[in-house]
Amino acid sequence: MKSTTLVCSLLLTGCLTNESGNLSATTSGDSTHPAERGSPLAELRAACGAQGALLPTATAVHRAPYLQQLTTHSTLIGWVTTEPAGESVEITRPDGEVLTTAGAERRQSAVRTADENQMWTTVDGLEPDTIYCYRVLQDGQPLTERIGFRTAPGADSVRPVRVLAFGDSGGGGSDQLALAAEMLDVPFELIIHTGDVAYDNGTIAQFEDNVFGVYTELFRHLPFYPAAGNHDYETMRGAPFRDVFALPGTEQWYSYDWGPVHFAALDTESPIGPQVEWLAADLAASSLPWKIVYLHKPPYSSGEHGSDLGLRTALAPLFARHGVQLVLSGHDHDYERITPQDGVAYIVTGGGGRGTRPVGTSPFTAFATDVIHYVYFEVSGDQLVLHAIDATGAEFDSVVVPRA
Repeated sequence: MKSTTLVCSLLLTGCLTNESGNLSATTSGDSTHPAERGSPLAELRAACGAQGALLPTATAVHRAPYLQQLTTHSTLIGWVTTEPAGESVEITRPDGEVLTTAGAERRQSAVRTADENQMWTTVDGLEPDTIYCYRVLQDGQPLTERIGFRTAPGADSVRPVRVLAFGDSGGGGSDQLALAAEMLDVPFELIIHTGDVAYDNGTIAQFEDNVFGVYTELFRHLPFYPAAGNHDYETMRGAPFRDVFALPGTEQWYSYDWGPVHFAALDTESPIGPQVEWLAADLAASSLPWKIVYLHKPPYSSGEHGSDLGLRTALAPLFARHGVQLVLSGHDHDYERITPQDGVAYIVTGGGGRGTRPVGTSPFTAFATDVIHYVYFEVSGDQLVLHAIDATGAEFDSVVVPRA
């Protein structure tokens, strides 16, 4: 069931100046592998007996709690408040057994007003692939309902891993809101983003309104791992992006594991040379059977911006040499599936809600269309199945990516 709370008051403000695009795909690619449907939040909410909403007492909370760096054994929980003293996070099992109450740390960060405080709580000692509940407290009294989350599966997990990916999204307009509502119709556990998270300039206000104001329901339950885009860098060279998210490593380029999948996020707004060296070592060190890389500017694209040939030259041989199966990018506001290059599948997914722009074809194009969309993929055993879904909820393309 779609949620109406995602389609919030932003409809009254953001869409007046936001670019608009095609909500429905006018052409179709491969439709032989339809996506599984179902809510990504239903099991978590049922386990904890609540939707995780802020309580009426939470007047000091200006940004609702959200998950970062969720691993097999730990997580970070962030929020913004005007009354940091006495705030903490309680972790329980679904049956109500209290496991720990962790204090909150105030960190220097970009905030909208001088009285706001960015808070982070680190929770350790968790078990892999297990549902827990958390809530934010003020002097021992709850500020939120219980919020369900599931830790990352271990490397030896055999269950499918399900991931939502999108890019070029945060304009705050009707396209973004329509697509956000459709995201509640597929059962993913992890969210990744190919950059340009907050339009137009990556300011703290744009992150609050066009990112946290739109994806609050998802972020409180599910981890979000974005790559930075050029628009995210237009304010203080991306400082607000790095402040509002607590990402691994340098926070500009980083990697993490989720079950049998090793993910690496690159930063196309920073010099690529150091990242090539880092990525070569990172991929070589991973023994996991699946490797997925995502970045903003595309090595292959037939869209308005086109292929970034410098990135292709620097990265494509590395992807092939180290067994990367899938590369996701954004920047061009369209969808394009590339014919596999040296055994690597490339997808451009830049239709996350900031309008669409015409896309052509190239010798490497397998299928392309300009449409507001996200992609959803399932990794299971020796294959990955990717689905492209538009802002009406219709699947318009799919592809099977083999492990080797």
